[in-house]
Amino acid sequence: MKLSNQMGSGTAPKLSEEQQELLNRGIRFNTVLMGAVMGLGAGLGIFLLTHLSLLVTGERAGQYLNLLGIILPGYSASAAGAWFGLLWGFVFGGLSGGFIYYMYARTIGPQLVTAIALGSDDRQPVAFPTLRISGHALGTALGCLMALQLYAVTLWLILRGTAHQSPHAALLVNYFPGYSVTYLGGLLGAAYIFAFTYVFSLILAGVYNGLVSKRSQAGG
Repeated sequence: MKLSNQMGSGTAPKLSEEQQELLNRGIRFNTVLMGAVMGLGAGLGIFLLTHLSLLVTGERAGQYLNLLGIILPGYSASAAGAWFGLLWGFVFGGLSGGFIYYMYARTIGPQLVTAIALGSDDRQPVAFPTLRISGHALGTALGCLMALQLYAVTLWLILRGTAHQSPHAALLVNYFPGYSVTYLGGLLGAAYIFAFTYVFSLILAGVYNGLVSKRSQAGG
């Protein structure tokens, strides 16, 4: 009943020091776990897709996959390069997954309790919880990650001295007006992609939470 009242009021419960410490430990553990899972998935994905492309298209795979070598040092569309893809995929995927979870968990904080909607089932006398999505927290996490990645890639191209040889990156101006492979252009592109990702996350969370509310009301 206490949980239902807190949820109905829409206010986040105040956590004790012990509860806060448990929450922090849970966030740290799940951050590492999410990073490991996404890193393994990204690394294996690049590794397997490289070999699949080599099997299907042969030498032509390098015409597009070799572009990954711009941001993944040592990678190429080859059996040996696939191992570098596995390594860098694990590193970047792990960092991205951990960053997303950490930012989301820290943004939503103790409001996690109020993000749970209780529903019921005719076959189950006990109510079951359904986790809602915080559009603000999700948008902040994904938006920051996308913005940082875009700016990091832009900086990498500039530092490598290949900015003028990156027509594919320059094509982003079609989606982000004013973007260019420069320091200022990278910041502008990062701002654009953060805004788009944040708005998309709000819409996604709104639709999902609306369905959760309908399901909870129907089950109640």
